[in-house]
Amino acid sequence: MTPLYKYYPKDPVENLKWRVRCGERALTDLRFRHAMMDAAFEDVLFWMGAFCWVIEPRAKVKVRPMVPWRHQESVFVRMDAAIDESAQEEKPLDVRLDKSRAQGGTYGYLWILQRRWLRDPMFSAGYVTRNEALVDSATDDSTLFWKLAWGLSMLPFWMLPKGFDLKKHRSLSSHTIVNPANGATHAGYAAGQDVSAGGRKSVFAVDEFGSRDFVSGGKDESVMEALHDVSNCIFLVSARYVDSGVFHNACEDQNSDGIHLILDWKDHPDQSKGSYVVRDGKPVARKPEEQAGVDAYHGKHPDLRKRLEGKGFKWEGVVRSEWYDQRCLRQTATPRLIASQLDRDPRGAVGKVFQTDLLERVKRESCRKPVWQGTPVFDSETLALKGLLPRDDGPLKLWFKPGVDDSPPIGPYTLGCDVAIGSDGAYSSNSVASGLDDRTGEQVLEYTINGMPMIKFARVVVGLGRWLRNALVGWEDSGMVGPFAKEITEVVYYNNVYYREVAAIGVKKKTKKPGWWNGKDEHKADLFEKLALGMETGRFKPRSEELIRECGEYEWENGKIIHQPTKNRGAQERAHGDRCIGAGVCWLIYGEGLGSLSIDSGEERDETPEYGSFLWCEQREKPRVDADSPEFGLRDVVAY
Repeated sequence: MTPLYKYYPKDPVENLKWRVRCGERALTDLRFRHAMMDAAFEDVLFWMGAFCWVIEPRAKVKVRPMVPWRHQESVFVRMDAAIDESAQEEKPLDVRLDKSRAQGGTYGYLWILQRRWLRDPMFSAGYVTRNEALVDSATDDSTLFWKLAWGLSMLPFWMLPKGFDLKKHRSLSSHTIVNPANGATHAGYAAGQDVSAGGRKSVFAVDEFGSRDFVSGGKDESVMEALHDVSNCIFLVSARYVDSGVFHNACEDQNSDGIHLILDWKDHPDQSKGSYVVRDGKPVARKPEEQAGVDAYHGKHPDLRKRLEGKGFKWEGVVRSEWYDQRCLRQTATPRLIASQLDRDPRGAVGKVFQTDLLERVKRESCRKPVWQGTPVFDSETLALKGLLPRDDGPLKLWFKPGVDDSPPIGPYTLGCDVAIGSDGAYSSNSVASGLDDRTGEQVLEYTINGMPMIKFARVVVGLGRWLRNALVGWEDSGMVGPFAKEITEVVYYNNVYYREVAAIGVKKKTKKPGWWNGKDEHKADLFEKLALGMETGRFKPRSEELIRECGEYEWENGKIIHQPTKNRGAQERAHGDRCIGAGVCWLIYGEGLGSLSIDSGEERDETPEYGSFLWCEQREKPRVDADSPEFGLRDVVAY
């Protein structure tokens, strides 16, 4: 493997004993001390196996010697060699480390660069994290520079640079560690800063480059633009958190320049132990010699299939192990989470989007028959509620009893909408408005109608919003609901609308647009995961059985979220409206609505005063005055 690979023990316990013996001998034997240092500087694997450590807070033994696993060895050697190649040829050579979580990739590249910092005069390493809190801290062991400083503190004194004092040569404010003996530096940056503006680096490492924080808002593109001429060697290290962005696209592009390295849990000696694939209902070990152990494992867990499928995971044709199954069965695990963080394939999630057992529990414990059902009647000009007409098949369902004057409880409320294109027919999609009581997290309203034009539905939504004491209103924007949004914001001028921030074209500033953007499956998956988490924690209390049924109809297929009944009918409409989207948008904007933006925050928000207040009494008297005027009764009223 490497010149000195055979000289350090690979077993962790034997390695620790060997380190103790070597440390004791180096205290008195200067020739041995120098030989150990020369060996570490010559061989990157020997350096790790003899002098590097890792912290594993989840384990019983939390501080362990860093002995590279077999699947790590070739990866770390190639990363180290890339630094030399880029320097010698003075040409760009970037490394993409495409990894499952919990593979030691971060410690690997940190110790590679630490060795260079100790050895190479004027070596300069830069580090980029998704936010400044992850760059450096005096106490947080999850930050990169805490790990670097801790790694230096674990070295024997004779390995440290002459005159080095960690307190003196580490700056928490500027995120640097300087080697006083050879001028080498570690320097840290956060995405969004002017990363190494005007500087040059021997190598740059970007940590968790595929994370949502990097991809959202184009931070990943900005970082790559900033680093383009700063270094000839860039380490891009990450799991595949999302199915978009610079990192994911580069890993998917087989013709992309640079080096693509992989650290997969299936190659990990402990995590892949007893791995198997279920074929025709029978678990088959990937290694024939492990078949007996696989059979014993499944014998102890006869309900494993039911539990995994209950959480939405696919059973057959998937590589699994006991370690992998345990991660899948964690309470917060979802098929998409496991696919992205362990399987390195956020598009490859399989199974149900919502866990079957979660939906069954929510349906049993939370769903109720509506307290009232019928048709709301609104004034055609003001869109104020004129009355409620009871009907068994009416589009409006309420889970509260309206007052004697049809008034709702005090609120406040949030209203989320999914807008269909308004086509009619047996298989056309619904337009849905779903209402939430902000005080309790309880679904209190569901308005579902088929074949209603967008503009007419927009006026219904405004009427419902005004009736619900000026509720915060939001909707799914997939690029096809322009007439709906325009009617609410520019024609009716409803004053309490959810706005999202988007990057303005050609400038760094952001602008605001109404509605929640649903541009791809990743966005829909995030929406559904937030909705599922709300139900799991009990913060969101759905009442509609039809909503829960529709949640169960969504599945992952070939990396896309499919509404199975729609697919089975052959429908291809992108603007598919349903209860699940409406409730998801409602829950999402409720969570963000505490600080969300509205068109106006002025006096109009007091249109519906508190029940029993002086203004409430005054406004109740006003219709009686209007009723005596000559114009009373001339306005149209309209039932929706």
